[in-house]
Amino acid sequence: MDNPLKVKIDSSADLLLLRPLDLFVRQLVQQLPAFANHPTEVDGIELAFNEAYTNVSRHAYKGCDTKGPISIQILVHADRLEIYLEDQGTAFDPANVKTPNLDVPGEGGLGVWFIKRFMDQAVYSSCDGKNVLLMIKRFPNS
Repeated sequence: MDNPLKVKIDSSADLLLLRPLDLFVRQLVQQLPAFANHPTEVDGIELAFNEAYTNVSRHAYKGCDTKGPISIQILVHADRLEIYLEDQGTAFDPANVKTPNLDVPGEGGLGVWFIKRFMDQAVYSSCDGKNVLLMIKRFPNS
């Protein structure tokens, strides 16, 4: 039976908090034995978290003077890492985000692309005013 390690942080989705939260996620992932010899995997997870958090702050709470709440939950299972971001901002449909043309700088849409590229799975849902992004990264085979 899987008894995951759980970490939960409730905060406002202010970009001022991005760097300390980003560093926390990076440090946590670096401590996991499964990622000890996989620094590019750690970089990818950090970038995916960074992009997801930034998207909540900039888009879900766009136009808000005070950023709304965000809940970050990290679960470390025996075979994978799960990162949940939950907010109460404006919902969006990731299916409407076009794949960016990497030959055209500044086009946008890179956040969703990075998340899909560096995580094994990303599932977004929105219901009753609550948006949830689940990002899953399976542990690499050493």
